[in-house]
Amino acid sequence: MTQEDDHRNPSGGAPEEPADGTSPAAGAGEGAGSAESWAAPGGAGPGGPAPQAPRPPSFAPHEGAPAGHAAPGSGQAPGYPQQPGYGPPPGYGPRPDQGQWAGPPTGPQAGHWRSAPGQYPPPGYGQAPPQAPKPGVVALRPMTLGDILNGAFTLIRRNPKTMVGLSLIIMAVSSIVSSIGFSGYMADYGTFMDQVMNDPMSIDSDDPLPFSLWSILTLYGGAFVNYAGVVFLTGLLTTTVGMAVLGRTLAPGEAWAAFRGRIGPAVGVAVLQLLIGLALSAVIVLLLVGGVFAGAMLAVAGSEGAGIAVMLLSVVAGLVGGVALGAWILIRLYFAMPVVVLERVSAGQALARSWRLTRGSWWRVFGIVLLSALLIGIVTNLLSMPFSIAGIVPIFLAPEALWSTVASGAIIYLGNVLIYSVSTPFTVGVTTLLYVDLRMRREGLDLRLHTAALSGRDVGPEIYLPERQA
Repeated sequence: MTQEDDHRNPSGGAPEEPADGTSPAAGAGEGAGSAESWAAPGGAGPGGPAPQAPRPPSFAPHEGAPAGHAAPGSGQAPGYPQQPGYGPPPGYGPRPDQGQWAGPPTGPQAGHWRSAPGQYPPPGYGQAPPQAPKPGVVALRPMTLGDILNGAFTLIRRNPKTMVGLSLIIMAVSSIVSSIGFSGYMADYGTFMDQVMNDPMSIDSDDPLPFSLWSILTLYGGAFVNYAGVVFLTGLLTTTVGMAVLGRTLAPGEAWAAFRGRIGPAVGVAVLQLLIGLALSAVIVLLLVGGVFAGAMLAVAGSEGAGIAVMLLSVVAGLVGGVALGAWILIRLYFAMPVVVLERVSAGQALARSWRLTRGSWWRVFGIVLLSALLIGIVTNLLSMPFSIAGIVPIFLAPEALWSTVASGAIIYLGNVLIYSVSTPFTVGVTTLLYVDLRMRREGLDLRLHTAALSGRDVGPEIYLPERQA
């Protein structure tokens, strides 16, 4: 609009309609309906000023309107050529009070678009975004903390036969040795306490340890067997969780068929993680011993106060630094098990792959893992406390009787099986869902899962293979 037009119509609204009913654009000159006199959405046309505000469809069209102009009710803004995509989007309507088209409805979904003459928002503007499909336990999109925790609980609720049933069977087998070892350990401890209370002088000074070699071997050997059972169960349940994301419920036999080819690499990952954990523990011990030794040397040299200070500082620095280093490394390697099972790589490649996946996401992964560990710790303590108390009672009632040892072992055994059958499925669920979430955020895995879910075809764990292997 020119300065002269502004002077004639200072209100800035639409121009007044002439008395003869014709449009003000009728006498605009030759070429008023040509390409030079109208603007595509977003700006003025090539060689002409921005167009006047379009007329509402309630106004009658003038006679002799240029060819290509829309008639009222045609679904396009009057005064604009009938070109594909140049009509007002849904939600636009006439505003006779101003003689122009209204913008889209305002609201939380419509945003704050303000249309200008000749400009319209992109297609679909003002509509709610489509929801991500949810064929399984979680929606196929990057997940929040609530999505991951709810998904882990939903896994157990929807497929208890595999998630809980397999856990009961495997842990019932692997917990036998550790339960026997613990009962023998407690029996030896009960005998020792009885000697201390009745006749302290009867304790052999050459053999002050109250535990027999058999109870120690069965206790720690049973712990190793128990760890192997947890590793085996983790591999089985990881495949089950991966398929539950797509809404497929695996029976125990199907989970075994999917995992049996990955037993060797899964054991390799477990052994490497165990060795790394032991190495980190050794580093912490060396830091503590070195600090204490340095402080003792200073104290011997005459600086007793400095020696004590060095000891304290070394202990604090060794514990804090060692724990921080261990946590950083273990979180970077946290997803090696789901990687080795679902991506079908070797143990070393799985550790390297987990290291890359967690780059830049350490704090988020650490927070979720820590929170889930706290939840599991609370549940585990609540479940284990009555079994621990009940297992000690027979030992103190009859420390030398055979029945007390058997009863204590049976109680501890039932407690271990129950605790692992609840904690392991939840832990595996959180770990696998967090792994899937990282791949969605970094590699767009959700798009592949969308395609697989919408196709309706039966897919297997191969859906999680990297692009170069799929």
